[in-house]
Amino acid sequence: MNKEKTIFRTDWITVKETAKGFHYLERKGRDSVAIFLVRRSNLNKGEYEVLIRQQPLCIDIPDINEEHRLYPCPITGGIDEGELPEEAAIREVYEEAGFSVEVLPLGKYIVGTQTNEICYMYYADVTGMEPEVAQQDGSYFESISQNEWHSLGYLNQCDYAACQIGYFRLKNILCI
Repeated sequence: MNKEKTIFRTDWITVKETAKGFHYLERKGRDSVAIFLVRRSNLNKGEYEVLIRQQPLCIDIPDINEEHRLYPCPITGGIDEGELPEEAAIREVYEEAGFSVEVLPLGKYIVGTQTNEICYMYYADVTGMEPEVAQQDGSYFESISQNEWHSLGYLNQCDYAACQIGYFRLKNILCI
């Protein structure tokens, strides 16, 4: 009989040990969204910038008295129960960046080989728009996150898979 033992559990992850002593991480299966906000940086040349959200990763636990390291990614968030991916994308953009937008689909991908989670990707052109004050969700992680505008090519340098996928898809859509 193949018995597994739970070593550690939170609302999001469970660490398990197999009968043979192998440890693995089981994530709560929650689909998510990644949204790329773009704007023209040079109207004459058709150059674009993208909003990068510098935010901590929940798995990056700093030592005592150290601050969380921030990682570049698009606007991201989980899809709430009963919510459509597009609705989650619109909500997350407003919460984290203050823009009221309609989003366009950019594709989707499976988050990792050990999960069944799907990340739905969207984008919106916010050229000429001014955001309202971002409401945030009140969490510590959101309070230390920062929004920054970078050239579209910056996405291709990020380690986050959505950034690299988004870069190539946006490059084709925006005809760059």
